Amino acid sequence: MPLANVAAPMGFRLLNVNQQYLAIVRPVPASRTAIGAAASADIAIGDAYAVDANGNAYHSGADGTVRGICTGFELQAIATVMNGQGPISIDYATAATACSLIGCEDPNVMFEVWADTAAQSNVGGLFNLLDAAPDALFAQSRQKLNVGGGAGTQFRLMKILQSPADNATGANARVAVALAQTYLA
Repeated sequence: MPLANVAAPMGFRLLNVNQQYLAIVRPVPASRTAIGAAASADIAIGDAYAVDANGNAYHSGADGTVRGICTGFELQAIATVMNGQGPISIDYATAATACSLIGCEDPNVMFEVWADTAAQSNVGGLFNLLDAAPDALFAQSRQKLNVGGGAGTQFRLMKILQSPADNATGANARVAVALAQTYLA
């Protein structure tokens, strides 16, 4: 008997970690404020991002034009570790941190993400993200796919992921999605 689906959103993760894609480096300015319906100005790995007129990336909300998913950050020393000379780089950008994120803007790449709910009839549909502020303590994204909110424009639901550890469909389903609003689409 399968177990109930577990709600453990960690944003959008590459479904095939060995898949090649063109990594795009986008600047993230310091002293940002949340734009539109975005829940936060912070950016974590796995967060969906939008791009402003200057080419800067920012945390996207459900009303943003999602251009990519943050897959990492360029090497940048942390001032509080060994006076900025340590081998540790940032893995989370607070609203006051200027950095360069590494993103995936390829509409052919699939990402694994938790959905608030999902059924086989939703496969192939377009949906928006269910935005949440990233967890600053664990430096993790908390965004999900908002299937229950109805049709959207940001992501195409490609398939529901099967696992013996959950019910596959219904609340907190794990799904594979592709970007629907990229520059490459």
